[in-house]
Amino acid sequence: MNTPEPPGPLAGLEQAAHLHSLAERIHHAADDLPAPESTYSLASISEEVENQVRVIAGLFTSLASEAAFHSRVVNRHPGAADSLARRKTALMARAADPLGWALAKLGEAVSQIGHLQEISAGPRTPEQAKAIGTARTALDDRLASAHAHLSNAASNLHRAADRLIASAAGTRHAPTPPSAERNRPPAALPVPPTASRTLR
Repeated sequence: MNTPEPPGPLAGLEQAAHLHSLAERIHHAADDLPAPESTYSLASISEEVENQVRVIAGLFTSLASEAAFHSRVVNRHPGAADSLARRKTALMARAADPLGWALAKLGEAVSQIGHLQEISAGPRTPEQAKAIGTARTALDDRLASAHAHLSNAASNLHRAADRLIASAAGTRHAPTPPSAERNRPPAALPVPPTASRTLR
């Protein structure tokens, strides 16, 4: 039985592209969160939070699906997944941790939105104004924390993708060509099949 050839640079580029794409989607989700201390109405903020909770939950589901898919492939076809596919899946799965924290902070933000809606409906008094200010500060803190978790996840994925490319470039070295052929450009490497899939 022949030993499978190690994945080459082109495979590394393909796997890294998946990580970069996911990182960009997370960056966009972070940028689309309402900015702390914004002048938007509470209704507008609640709409934006709802939208981004849906987006981030979708990304979280995609990460879980990717990890489960890889596990099924390994279970049914041992040896089918190459080292780069395994590494990419592991790096993607790590992003689930900060995404989970971001969702938790947005959950707390939703709680503060509900609290603000309740106290804003009461009579206008100095006590009400103070309570609104306190709740709004808490809301801003949750939004800022969610943004930080998302930004860190995206930045880490971008760096991981770059390291994956560098690692792939060092996994295979072309044999030294005969002296008469050393000045010829190398042939393009074929893209080897992987046991991964592109996130939708």
